[in-house]
Amino acid sequence: MNKRLIADTAGLFTCELEVHGTVLGEALEHERAEELLRCAVIVALSALAQDAPWPERAMDSLADFMVEMRDRVVQGEPS
Repeated sequence: MNKRLIADTAGLFTCELEVHGTVLGEALEHERAEELLRCAVIVALSALAQDAPWPERAMDSLADFMVEMRDRVVQGEPS
């Protein structure tokens, strides 16, 4: 189990993320993990704060990203 505390620079939020397993544990320790996780939380909170249509648009955008990433991994393209 790995944990990481994420906070924005303005002091508007903090959250603790806990993951289990080697793959997610290594991802959580990546040198850019805090930056990327902070950005993801800001995107999610901003979309939720603005309400429709932003939460759905954010989810659509994330789904498109995940499909493209999966396709590239399956095709053996570089990360």
